[in-house]
Amino acid sequence: MKEMKEMQTAKMSVQAFLDEYIKKVVKDELSKSRSDQNTQVLGETWTLDEFRKKCCFGKDREWVKLFIFSRFKDEIVLGKPGGWLKPSKGKGSPYGIYAVEACKWMQENRHLINWDAKLPRR
Repeated sequence: MKEMKEMQTAKMSVQAFLDEYIKKVVKDELSKSRSDQNTQVLGETWTLDEFRKKCCFGKDREWVKLFIFSRFKDEIVLGKPGGWLKPSKGKGSPYGIYAVEACKWMQENRHLINWDAKLPRR
């Protein structure tokens, strides 16, 4: 009888250990997955729409072009040190944005952007 009770207690301990281990593995994997979703791969490029959604609180395309691309073009255009923006050459020519560099620049310069600025009325 004592042996059965000890075996049952040991089984419960093993089960408790496995339950905790499984919870930890699932939690770690979820955390890793979330972190991977927020990490860009070196060389990853975005369109203007991806950039404005991920770095500009979903601001309007024209707002981003005026208050970020135009205002900071001397710093962010490819060819400049730290540049990450390939400007559009007009209708049908897309903007190209290097995600890693853009995120880094936006983080470092977020305080220079007037997030409350309004587009001029037409």
